[in-house]
Amino acid sequence: MMKNFVLLFCLLTAFILPAKGQESDTSMLRQPYRFEFERKMSDDDFTVISLHQNGLALLREKNKFKSGNRAWELILLDTTLTQKHLLEIDIDQRKRLVAYEFAPGYLFLVFKTGEASRLSLDLFTVSVADASVERHAINPELNFQLTHFIRVQENFILGGYVNNEPAVLLYNPATDNIKVLPGFFQKQTQLLDLRPNINGTFNIILMNRVERYNQKLILKTFDSSGLELLEDQIAVDERYGIQSAITSTLHREDLSIIGTWGSRGAKQANGFFFVTVDPFEDQSIRYTAFGELNHYLDYFKPGKAARIKAKTKQAIQSKRIPDFINYVVPYRMDEHRQGFIMLAETYIPSTTYNRYPDPFPYYGYGMMPGYSPYWGYYPGTYNRLYNPYSYYGNNVRNSDEVKATQSVLVAFNEQGKPIWDYQLSLQDFRMPALEQVADFAVDHNGLCFLYKNESELNVKIISFDGEPTREGKEKLRLLNDGDEIRNEIKTAGAVRQWYDKTFFVWGQHTIRNQSVREEGNRQVFYINKLVCR
Repeated sequence: MMKNFVLLFCLLTAFILPAKGQESDTSMLRQPYRFEFERKMSDDDFTVISLHQNGLALLREKNKFKSGNRAWELILLDTTLTQKHLLEIDIDQRKRLVAYEFAPGYLFLVFKTGEASRLSLDLFTVSVADASVERHAINPELNFQLTHFIRVQENFILGGYVNNEPAVLLYNPATDNIKVLPGFFQKQTQLLDLRPNINGTFNIILMNRVERYNQKLILKTFDSSGLELLEDQIAVDERYGIQSAITSTLHREDLSIIGTWGSRGAKQANGFFFVTVDPFEDQSIRYTAFGELNHYLDYFKPGKAARIKAKTKQAIQSKRIPDFINYVVPYRMDEHRQGFIMLAETYIPSTTYNRYPDPFPYYGYGMMPGYSPYWGYYPGTYNRLYNPYSYYGNNVRNSDEVKATQSVLVAFNEQGKPIWDYQLSLQDFRMPALEQVADFAVDHNGLCFLYKNESELNVKIISFDGEPTREGKEKLRLLNDGDEIRNEIKTAGAVRQWYDKTFFVWGQHTIRNQSVREEGNRQVFYINKLVCR
């Protein structure tokens, strides 16, 4: 009877049909499918997780409690946005979602007790095929602040801090064994990146600031068992501070690092850097100021952009640091046959952006807890630690806003020289917390670059030589003929690259059908599948 009830519930509440509306031959995007889930205003929002060619996972808390546990609802969709499974997982009501990960056939969910002094995690493994669930408890008995979480082969790697010193743990669920990797626990050292390679190894980037005039960017590579295979220490110009870093993942032969740099002690960045890893030779970091890029300043008026570029050129000629700075977050690095492409976004923080404690105030750059991005099982596809202040995570909303101003793509050649850049102005895109707004996809023909502004998709098609071949705006397609959008929650939803040149976009609509007036408005959570032509 319970199975029949669940089936009836699914039929009544979730709808998936080909999206309706005109799709002309000149359209830059195909929108073949749309999923709708009717919701109440009291419902928690869904977290949307890419399962790549296995589909999507939708996860949310429910107002349903039993014996100290709270029910979490999990919906699994295939790539046509057809619902395959709906299940509930009982979670200790004191624990919250802090991370998720995907490997072929399996979704991993990590829950943590809110403010416990000792790290205590519940790891749930969900089979995409049959929706079976396994639970593992991870209790390293450390006062551990979790910032990064990835899966490498059969092991899970946890990055974070113990007493403000970086630490990396390896957890094997088969043996229930926790291993603390040696070589960390260094004072005045920041853990910048933890990322898996395509060959079953993983990289860690540290920024060591122990010596004032001898700062080092450190890359370590380990095999899946935690054995160190490589260490490279790269000298950083004493005038500069490395603020963020992303490693490549061995799609190309050499490992490279891309990130942001600024004046020492500054919270805002002056530009991007690039360096290729070579433990047998000294390497020099290539620093590029924002004012040296062609289109980075396009969100300003032409006169102001020209003045910034001129001042940047004069500063570089005089061997000074240019004075133009931005709040910037790099989100993705894509490796392709001609080099590398980085996605970064600029923003203006809210007035209470620094109300969260910064464990590294002397570093001059500290993201809010929960905002350390990480990359999932598929290197090159962005995942992250779950952010409880996210605009699509749950019902937590901040009264203050973060304003995103632009999303930028920068292409680097094999030597790390920027060869072109393009940007999408985000039209003062406001959100309750810092989150990635735009995304891009690459194939052998070029790039597709887009973001969602309410119910409008802003698209730019770019060739590999950096020339935009097409750009424009397209409307989201709806489920039924006669549907019209009466309202969209502006702070709900975004767009993400899914697989190949396919994206998914989600949000919340109030919809009315003019041909069926007696039904009134319906409140829906929606997902549209987008395929770049």
